[in-house]
Amino acid sequence: MIRAGIVTSGSSALVALLVMGAGCSGPDAPVNAAESGEAAGEVTTVPVIRPERATLRRTTTQPATVHPDHQAEIHARVSGYLALLEADIGDRVEAGQVLGVVDVPELTKGRQRREAMIARLEADERRAAAEIDLAGADVEATEAMRDQELAEIATARAALDAQRAEFNRVQGLVSEGAVTGQLLDEARERLESAEATLASAEAAAASASANVDVSLARLAASQASLETAKAETEVARKELEELDAMIAFATLRAPFPGVVTRRHVDPGDLVREGQGAGPEGPLFVVAKLDTVRVRVALPEDDAPGTDVGDPAVVIFRSLPGRSFEGRVDRIARGLDTSTRTMLVEVDLPNPGLSLLPGMYGEATITLEQAEGLVLPAGAVRYDEEGRSFVYVVDETDAIRVVNVGTGLDDGSRIEITSGLDGSERVVAPTIDRLQEGQRVRVEEAG
Repeated sequence: MIRAGIVTSGSSALVALLVMGAGCSGPDAPVNAAESGEAAGEVTTVPVIRPERATLRRTTTQPATVHPDHQAEIHARVSGYLALLEADIGDRVEAGQVLGVVDVPELTKGRQRREAMIARLEADERRAAAEIDLAGADVEATEAMRDQELAEIATARAALDAQRAEFNRVQGLVSEGAVTGQLLDEARERLESAEATLASAEAAAASASANVDVSLARLAASQASLETAKAETEVARKELEELDAMIAFATLRAPFPGVVTRRHVDPGDLVREGQGAGPEGPLFVVAKLDTVRVRVALPEDDAPGTDVGDPAVVIFRSLPGRSFEGRVDRIARGLDTSTRTMLVEVDLPNPGLSLLPGMYGEATITLEQAEGLVLPAGAVRYDEEGRSFVYVVDETDAIRVVNVGTGLDDGSRIEITSGLDGSERVVAPTIDRLQEGQRVRVEEAG
C-alpha cells in the first residue's frame, strides 16, 4: 500500500508503475526491492513466531461399533423336551457350565441295550477262551498218542527184523537137511505176524498224526472265534461311546466363560436336532465380554496408512465423559467393494461389562506421528514451482526467504524437516507479500 502523503507530485509516474507491478505479483511469491513499500519509505509491521518442537499426529475419526470378543450360538444335537433350565439372560457362566438339559429317554434305553450286548459279547469271549484251552489240551493228548504210536512202530520194526533173520537161518538149515520143514513153516508164520504188527503200528501212527492235525485245526478255530468275539465287543463298546456322546449332547453347556445374552427356550419346549426351539433362533447365545472388539470401517484414503499397533481412542455417546484407549489389533487387509472401506478391530478390556455389544461410538486412530519442529500451516508458503519457503526476520530486522522441507501436516500445523533449527523468527501467517532484504518492524505474535 502506498500512502499519498509520502509521494511527491514529481513521482506520480513511479507510483503508477509500483501499483501496476504490485497487481501483477502472485500472493505468496517474493517481490523485488523496487516493488516494496520500503522504496517509498514505508516499514511493514509483521508478527513473528518461533518454530516449536512438538509431536505432530495425523488422525482419522470414524464410526465404531462394539462386538463381543467371541460369541457362540448354542443349538441342540439331539431331539427331545427341555427338562431343565439352568441359565437365563445376563447370567455369567464358566466354561462347561450347564445351561439346560434335554430329556432323551430313547437314548438312555439304547444305552442299556448296548450294555447288555457288551455283556453277552464278553461272555462269548470267555467261552472262546475256554474252547482254546480245551483245544490246546486235545492237541497235547493227540500229540502224545502220535508219539506213542511212533514208538510202537520202532518196536514192531525191530521185531520184524529179528523174525526175518530167524526165518533166513531156519531156511538155510532146512536146505541143508538139518531140520524139518515144519520149523520153516513156523518161522514163516512168525515173520508174517511181525510184518502185520508193523503195518498195524504204522496205520495207528498215521491215524494219530491225523488226530493231531484235527486238534490243531480246532485250536486255530477257537482262537479265531476269540478274536471275532473281541472285535465284536470292541465295536459294541465304540457304539456305546457314540451313544454316550449323543447323551452328553443332551446337556447344553457354555463353550467358554461369558455372559448369556439370549435365551429362546423354556422348560417343556420341544427341541429338535440342529434347530432352536422355534423361529427365534438358537437356544442360547453366550458372548465373551471381558474383552470386546471395536470394529471400525476406515475409508479408502486412510486404509494404506493404517498399521497394527496404531494408537486408538474410542468414545461412546452412551458413556459421556469417558474415553477408552487401545490400539489397532487386526486389519482386514482388503476393502469392502460395496463401501470401499477396510475393517480394523481394536480390543478393549471390559472388566465391568460397561461396553455392551452393539454400542455405537467414534474411534480416533493415529495414522502417523512425528516429533520435530512445527509451524502453523499458513506460515509455510509455496512458489510457482511448488517449493516451500518461509519468511525469516534476521538480527537486522530484514526479511530473508528460507527454503524449507516439510513433512507431516495435520491440517493446522506442519512439520519442518529441513531449513530451520528452531531459533529463527518466522513471519506468522499473514497476507502481506514480503521481499528478500526488506526491512520490517517486528511484532511478537501472541
